[in-house]
Amino acid sequence: MGDLLKYIKVAIPDELEEKVRSKAGVLYGARKGSLSRSVTDALFNWLTPDPEIYIGTISNGMSFEVPEKLIPGLIEILIDILKPGNVIYSYLHGENEEELKLSAEEAKSKSRGMTEILSNPTFMAELETASLYTGGDGCFLLEADLNKNQRISIAERLLKQVGIEIQLANDRFSIIVKAGHIEVLY
Repeated sequence: MGDLLKYIKVAIPDELEEKVRSKAGVLYGARKGSLSRSVTDALFNWLTPDPEIYIGTISNGMSFEVPEKLIPGLIEILIDILKPGNVIYSYLHGENEEELKLSAEEAKSKSRGMTEILSNPTFMAELETASLYTGGDGCFLLEADLNKNQRISIAERLLKQVGIEIQLANDRFSIIVKAGHIEVLY
């Protein structure tokens, strides 16, 4: 960011203004410039593209946003960690619903050659006690009762596939990889 500053006068609702000031104080302290810094950061985030990778925990599982090349690896990791005996893939092919029933080992070994199916916006995988749903574009929702080690292991192993070595300190997190930078929020 350059040294030249521009001033923009905008009108926002009172409730939003209170929340922005409060968040700025939490993030940057109650000092001069914290509001400007907070709004500038928010505008930069708004203008930057979606994250290349997102991994987050939710109350009943995890959510992911990954590039297409990582989808087979995500499936392999989930099979390794959840240890289902069998995996059922279902998806729409044209107007027909297709279903593939595979052993866990078959599903792992075939996943690299199934990127088109795994990327299908109607794809769903049943991993016995867990279900993986997608809406396409690398966005996935895993519904599963995961323990602390499973959540951490899934995230760390997925990031390792793109050369990011990380040790998570907590099992509740949001991880964002954007423009080569990683941000972990607990």
